[in-house]
Amino acid sequence: MKNLILGQVLGSIFNSASRQRSGGLGGVGAAGLGGVLASMLGRGRRGSRGALLALLLPLALQWVQRNGGLGAVLKRMQDKGYGRQAQSWVAVGDNDELDARAVDDVVGQDELSRLSQQLGLPQDEVRQGFAELLPEMVNQLTPDGRVSPDADEVLGNSIPLVEQEIEKARHETGQQA
Repeated sequence: MKNLILGQVLGSIFNSASRQRSGGLGGVGAAGLGGVLASMLGRGRRGSRGALLALLLPLALQWVQRNGGLGAVLKRMQDKGYGRQAQSWVAVGDNDELDARAVDDVVGQDELSRLSQQLGLPQDEVRQGFAELLPEMVNQLTPDGRVSPDADEVLGNSIPLVEQEIEKARHETGQQA
């Protein structure tokens, strides 16, 4: 199941981060991003699906970075037996879903537990959020059906942008960090 809003958010984030990297107007795409993130966070409904994805997004981006970047995560997927799914995310076309067992294998129980505690959410919700985010992150970072040489730099530039926009959205919705 494709989450169109998530795809739009990630596309906007990565495009803005890419423009920042190339010296362009990095904040142009971010103008609408804050509104979409505010909508995802919901008006005070922290338990909503959109809120979970918005709050998990910077942590998932950081996880990819901590684990060697996009290429290393794709190799980990291959090594763990999920190469077909990972290849579908890189390729142009529909993305295969990632199930809970795959998230456990690739992300790991310790990391899921840590993220669950950090977000104050049940581990099953964090696992499901990762299962939605990871395929769409890879898909948006590989729009031409291949991993570009600057994908990890774009990913790294995206993290502060996402965190800044989430803080703005939290402020707009009256949520606490």
